Amino acid sequence: MSLRQRPRSATVSQAPFPYQQLFILALCRICEPIAFMSIFPYIYFMITSFQITNDEDQIGLYAGLVTSAFAFAEFSTGVFWGRLSDRIGRKPVLMIGLVGTLISMLVFGFASSLPVALLARALGGALNGNIGVLQTTVAEIVTEKEHQPSAYAIMPFVWSLGSILGPLIGGALAEPCKNYPGLFSRWTLFQTYPYLLPNIVCAVVLVFGILIGILFLEETHQEKGYRRDIGLEAGRKIQSLFNKRTGLESFNKLQDASFEESRPLLEDEAPPGYRTTEGSPRYPSSRSLSPAAPPYTRSALDTRPPRKTVAPSIQTAFTRPVVIHIIGYGILA
Repeated sequence: MSLRQRPRSATVSQAPFPYQQLFILALCRICEPIAFMSIFPYIYFMITSFQITNDEDQIGLYAGLVTSAFAFAEFSTGVFWGRLSDRIGRKPVLMIGLVGTLISMLVFGFASSLPVALLARALGGALNGNIGVLQTTVAEIVTEKEHQPSAYAIMPFVWSLGSILGPLIGGALAEPCKNYPGLFSRWTLFQTYPYLLPNIVCAVVLVFGILIGILFLEETHQEKGYRRDIGLEAGRKIQSLFNKRTGLESFNKLQDASFEESRPLLEDEAPPGYRTTEGSPRYPSSRSLSPAAPPYTRSALDTRPPRKTVAPSIQTAFTRPVVIHIIGYGILA
């Protein structure tokens, strides 16, 4: 049976699944739920230590305010960060969000009063617009319809995993001088700030996510992806040195050659159905592989700036289905 006669289910996908970029994006994504959820086990005791009131109902109210300050600030600035990502690119906004969360965790760890704790959590949410930008980045990385269900399921899974690790870190490391007197002696920094240690650990996780993002995450914005990325260049040099030491470079070249040999067979006929026309510079859309539309390549002699796209207005973005979805998600939350 020739390739033209094969059913659609048996046709091999034209582009490989972008495991590497989605894995890097997942490492950046898992930092946020760890930082967000880590305060849940000890927030009640932290509010009690502020000695604002002895009423348990009031303590619960203040704990809820501190907990929700992050989410409310993130909700309030989400549209701004989405528009900014259209102007400066997805990667800078994602890195700004992680840095903002890092600053928030350190300030929260040193908080000795309710206003400081509220300010720290609100600051982290206001500087973090990664929820919407991450989904857009996934859509720009994965342009094959067959890959999209698996790709879109990764980020919720990563959030759930971070939601498990965050409370474990917060509950295990809060008040270390009290819980681990053999390791942490009294009259130290952790005695003065008993909730600093879990925030430091979360900050270390965030630093790891920031470094991974700077070195290995590619810009997926169609217009901003052609700018020079010094961090990505450094990451590729590190990856090249690692491949040479481990002998993976020759294996990767063999894989690339095998894929190039099979490309003429895959391009024999573009399968029917939906294909996204918007793609990242690294992962072009499969529609561009058809003979009628040659693949988009930017020549080295072409100095013209890329075509600018008009940002959608608020009325265009917040359609009725979108508003209903937001309301339903808020009710479930």
